[in-house]
Parts: sequence; C-alpha cells; structure tokens
Amino acid sequence: MNQAIEMHDSECLAVEFDDAGRGFVLLDAYVHRTAGEPGVSPGEGGVQRIRLEIDAMTIKGEVGLLPASVYEGSLTVGDLVQDNMVPFPASYPDTVSLSMMLSDDARIIVVSGKNISITTEGEFEFVETVDFTGRK
Repeated sequence: MNQAIEMHDSECLAVEFDDAGRGFVLLDAYVHRTAGEPGVSPGEGGVQRIRLEIDAMTIKGEVGLLPASVYEGSLTVGDLVQDNMVPFPASYPDTVSLSMMLSDDARIIVVSGKNISITTEGEFEFVETVDFTGRK
C-alpha cells in the first residue's frame, strides 16, 4: 500500500526544536492510501497523526497559534520538490525544507534542516473512498 500526506487538508499541531537543533513537526494529516500512486489512483482517504523529525532544524516565519489548518505545503529534499503530496514512511539523509501556509491569516513558515524522518503516531482513521478519475 502506497500512502502520502495531502498537506492542504492537514492540521499542524506542533513545531518544536531543542537547543541542539533536533526538532519535529506534528500533523494530524489527511492521508491518501492506494495500491497505485497517491493523489492520482483511487483509494482511501483518512486522518493519521504524523511526526516529521528533523536535525539542525531552523524556522523562518511566525509559527503563531497552533493547531492551525495547512492551506498548502511542500517538502523539498535536496533538489526534489514534493508539492502537496508527501510520501511516508520515509527517511532522507539530505537537506530539507518544509513550507506550510497556515490558518486563516495565511502565514507561511519554512522549517529547514537535514536528515528528516517521517513516521506515524497512531492508526489510520478512514474518512472516505477517493477516486480521482476525470480530475485534471
């Protein structure tokens, strides 16, 4: 089963890091699961708690009050941009940049660092069957 976070339907719960730069972003993520390609092939949509752990973490922008809805987001790993759909579980030993537009005020935060690990915390909660047939 292939699965990916659909950033624009997710909720950001926490963005934290310590003095050593080890940090995380915690999402209640909208997840698309499918035997094919997430965001393209028919499958299931649901909610799952996802933790993105990052080394040498820095934050640009004002995080503000959380939780906050993610209106759009992308993860850049090296030269690869994953716009809106971020596969997981995954680990990348490269430089990373997670950009999110949050909440009603459309504030943008950029979380950067290296060595990202994307893991689940909790079970997938089914919401709907999704079918992208005919979608452009």
